[in-house]
Amino acid sequence: MKIVRMKPRNTFKSLITPSDGMAKGPDLKILSIIAKLARNDVHKEVPETEIIALSELSESEVRNHLDDLEWLHLAKEALPKASHAEFRLWNVTEKGLQQLSSQNTG
Repeated sequence: MKIVRMKPRNTFKSLITPSDGMAKGPDLKILSIIAKLARNDVHKEVPETEIIALSELSESEVRNHLDDLEWLHLAKEALPKASHAEFRLWNVTEKGLQQLSSQNTG
């Protein structure tokens, strides 16, 4: 049995301040990709593979940003479906859409 040590991730600390709970930089880019693919519909599920393809980032980087967005409640992983069992699905949340809207107007 091989033991693999995972390096702790603290990327969200550099992207947000605890008081504002807002996505910044690459997290915001990933959030906007999810919203675009979902056509701003919180009920539409977006395959992770499409997010990775549009982001121009590595798979691991995208997953880190998706984890950060989920921690901020701006995106959430959808429940797995038999038709899409081979990859993860994501939804933008109402809070995520509100943040994108405030970024566009502010």
